[in-house]
Amino acid sequence: MPKSPRRRPLTKGLDALARAAGRAAARGATRSRRIVLARPSATLGKDEVLIAVADASSIALTLVKVRPRPSAGAAADEAQLDEVARRLAEIDLVAGELAEPAIGRATAPALTEQEERVLRAGKLDPRPLAPGETHLLHRATAEYARLLTDSYSVEQAATALGVNGSRIRQRLTATPRTLFGIKLGKTWRIPKFQFHGRRLVPGLEAVLARIPAGVHPVAVHRWLTSPTPDLAEGDTPIAPLDWLRIGNAPEAVAEMAAGL
Repeated sequence: MPKSPRRRPLTKGLDALARAAGRAAARGATRSRRIVLARPSATLGKDEVLIAVADASSIALTLVKVRPRPSAGAAADEAQLDEVARRLAEIDLVAGELAEPAIGRATAPALTEQEERVLRAGKLDPRPLAPGETHLLHRATAEYARLLTDSYSVEQAATALGVNGSRIRQRLTATPRTLFGIKLGKTWRIPKFQFHGRRLVPGLEAVLARIPAGVHPVAVHRWLTSPTPDLAEGDTPIAPLDWLRIGNAPEAVAEMAAGL
């Protein structure tokens, strides 16, 4: 009776994926890359996506059912898969890190010069966190993931505002901008916190126009939604976004935005 071929350990496949990702990074790729398989998987169905988050000694796997929809071409399929994988992997990673005990956690590797420049461009402090501060980084990552999840595509935002997609793109890229978006490769995500029914929060355009370019989306969202004594009804501090929602003039908020 012939012997069954010895199965290669899971680490072999993981090592191959890590090498492929390393080659993409060496070419300057900053986003997840799609690797086309030599032949279709016999295990994954067309309505399934496998998400993997790995470190050197373990791997967390999640099999996700996705709703099949008509293909809009290879580029659209790639963008959809990339977005799903990035979101779920980021959320899973944050959840796993938060669950780990702080004692005995490995020290994070030093940042490269390029990584420090990216952090500074986003108004973030690149200095290493103290042991008790690590959770702040995880919290910011989770907030960023939630912003992306609770957002519109260009087409969805256009439908919400009753305009066409080109008008949304104009507002995102205008100088000054009148709509806040997060650029992911060639696509945009428009956080929903800006919307009030089928229109933007009153006066928000004037505020967005004053927010300096390059401020990190998490910092923008935190500032807009955090009560401040500079805006108050009586003795009650009000968040800038709420200040606008209840119909107050945007000038005071716009002035504050310029100082972010």
